[in-house]
Amino acid sequence: MEVPCPVCGSEQSRLVRLVKDYVWRITDDSFGVRECSRCGVGFLSPRPAAGQIGRFYPEEFYWSFERADAPLSPADVISQRAPQLKNKLRYLEYHPPGRLLDIGAMKGEFVRAADDAGWTAQGVEFSARAPNLFDVAMRYGEFLDMEFPDAAFDCVTMWAVLEHVYQPRAYVQKVARLLAPRGTFIGVVTNFHSVQARLLHADDYPRHLTLFTKHSLRKMCDAAGLEVVRFWTDQRLFGGKLDGALLYGVKRLLGYTTDEVLYEMRDRRDPELFCWKFRGRPSATMKWISRFDRAALWLPEKALDALGVGLNLGFEARKRA
Repeated sequence: MEVPCPVCGSEQSRLVRLVKDYVWRITDDSFGVRECSRCGVGFLSPRPAAGQIGRFYPEEFYWSFERADAPLSPADVISQRAPQLKNKLRYLEYHPPGRLLDIGAMKGEFVRAADDAGWTAQGVEFSARAPNLFDVAMRYGEFLDMEFPDAAFDCVTMWAVLEHVYQPRAYVQKVARLLAPRGTFIGVVTNFHSVQARLLHADDYPRHLTLFTKHSLRKMCDAAGLEVVRFWTDQRLFGGKLDGALLYGVKRLLGYTTDEVLYEMRDRRDPELFCWKFRGRPSATMKWISRFDRAALWLPEKALDALGVGLNLGFEARKRA
């Protein structure tokens, strides 16, 4: 279905590129990435209708961070996510523990980590297919349909979630209503202005519906009565490194189409397909280019993050008194 800009509602936009489901390959359909002419946000149009999006989230999606096709034990999940959870808590360390709501809580791992750090935390998860591994306070379903008291939370978090929702403006407005005065909204989205998003098509289409910029996030928060106090970009929470950019370019020069190289780059079944193979066959050349790629792009990646154009864009907004 075709849609207007999900942030400002403008009907004026330009088509940036056509993309496919490179990760899970649920469909061979193409989806349009458009850029709003008014606020600059990127968004998917045409995109799946809301009633159809569930089929684009296979069971494996909920275990994709752990790179597992089957459920793991709670201890395994905590072990694999330990660095990520530590860094999420780092963004809360300047706030005294209070009442916290984690939207898009997946299996409840961050809710448990926040509880252990002294917060009174609960989660919202959209799909009941994601198990509540840690037996934490959790609600399942559409956040916009859930009833919470006004000013019920001192902090609301959304870790790589806002880009997945159909009504981001309504989400932010509801977050603002649920926050106590001077309460904090902390989140991470993908950065439409990043090299990874622009050149490497790093977003997870069609699950990523809105592709944010600093300007569009600030605009949306301002309209809801939230003041953005800081932005940052880094790769400590999620994937999205610059690794693979050189190999991507080499394969394109050697005759791969954009779709062919992206299908290999995002393939989850054969991790060696992109880095160690050429046209599906083992290649020593690709292997050595891949090794050089990782070493050569480490410093440029850090520079991009320092300049604010890395893939993962973090933000902190405070409810105005």
